[in-house]
Amino acid sequence: MNLAHAFAGPDHRTFLWQGGEAAALLIHGFPGTPNEVRPLAETLHCAGWTVQGLLLPGFGPEIETLARRRHQEWVAAVVEALADLQRRHRPTLLVGFSMGAAVSMAAAGRRRPDGLALLAPFWKVGGLAAAIFPVVRRVFPAIQPFRLFKVDFNNPEVRKGIDNFLPGLDLDDPAVQQAVREFTVPVTIVEEVRRIGQLAGQTAPRLRLPTLVVQGAADPVVRPPWTQELIEQMPGPVWYREVPTGHNLLEPESPAWPAVQSSVLEFAASLRQLPVLAAPVVPEPTPASLPPA
Repeated sequence: MNLAHAFAGPDHRTFLWQGGEAAALLIHGFPGTPNEVRPLAETLHCAGWTVQGLLLPGFGPEIETLARRRHQEWVAAVVEALADLQRRHRPTLLVGFSMGAAVSMAAAGRRRPDGLALLAPFWKVGGLAAAIFPVVRRVFPAIQPFRLFKVDFNNPEVRKGIDNFLPGLDLDDPAVQQAVREFTVPVTIVEEVRRIGQLAGQTAPRLRLPTLVVQGAADPVVRPPWTQELIEQMPGPVWYREVPTGHNLLEPESPAWPAVQSSVLEFAASLRQLPVLAAPVVPEPTPASLPPA
């Protein structure tokens, strides 16, 4: 299966939509592309923001190179894109989803945006996975995620999940189904994802800037207690919003999508009221509150 072909469409590449003076940089998760942040980018663009969705190195049409990529490349790409936006736009908002939130935190530690929005922020591998991963990476050079469970290609939820992971495939084709079962992820990449999470956790205590955190209450990937633990390390100010959904906070069909939209829009609007040349001073909010629009 040619993975690069699956991501050949323009929706999976970096995009830049010109808008007003304020600009937002949106970072996708693993193993996504800018396509997954497009709904939120459209929301911000309609509110007058210049928006950029960045393709991280090794993802999308570059997926065949992913095994050679390292987390430092992802951070460097975000720092460069943020610096470029800041030369022409202020305030700047950095938005990261899942692994993209970890990359965004690490990048914000190197180049400070005016605000940071973290959606389902990945930063640690917990539970049994954390205990067995050091052994797995020494024994197995690669893993086949779709062989870990029986794939029912007739299940709409399974098909939707695979399409999010490997978009554009004909899942009714038996040859494609077999290729999905045999899809391989190098353990080196799993290790890089783990490392970017560690770096995000190490950076958190230095992130003295307005930050919004949106968390799914039923998220099995980034669990709410882990996110609360992360927030406790951040000097803030931090606004926390928990919404009734799972991990994918960027799905417009989700009942929680309006809450995600409004949270990001209200936070973005608040940044326009802050000074952008000096460190903003914002009263410490209660955890459940949001800044005024």
